[in-house]
Amino acid sequence: MPESVGYVTALLRHFGATIGENTRVYTPLTLVNAGKDFTNLVLGNNVYLGHGAVLDLKERIVVEDDVTISMGATMATHFHVGEIPLKARFPSKYAPIRIRGNVYLGSNVVVLSGVEIGEGSVIGAGAVVIGDVPPGVVAVGVPARVLKKVE
Repeated sequence: MPESVGYVTALLRHFGATIGENTRVYTPLTLVNAGKDFTNLVLGNNVYLGHGAVLDLKERIVVEDDVTISMGATMATHFHVGEIPLKARFPSKYAPIRIRGNVYLGSNVVVLSGVEIGEGSVIGAGAVVIGDVPPGVVAVGVPARVLKKVE
């Protein structure tokens, strides 16, 4: 494991994140909307967070044990169009994200606010997850849809 991985997890812990044993966080890592600390980030044991991940910590992100989050993944815990007239038609939304144990997220997956991905599921590369994913399935596409059960 590269030495920088240990520095990143130590830094995250120092600023309030909960990081489990044998968890590897690779850079570059972008954390947005964290507020005063990183307490909204919880990574369990044996989590792999790949290069180029973007985590929106406006609300809580919980990743349980034995999860791989491949490079380029984005987790957005809130939706806000900004201070423009569209705001009246598209109100802001804030909700946590939970990734259950033994899950694989492929490269460049996007997980939106309020989503829970069920235990043992696989999310294919490039998928945009806009709703909950049940346990033990493969979900792919934009928006992500269940393709089949995990064999």
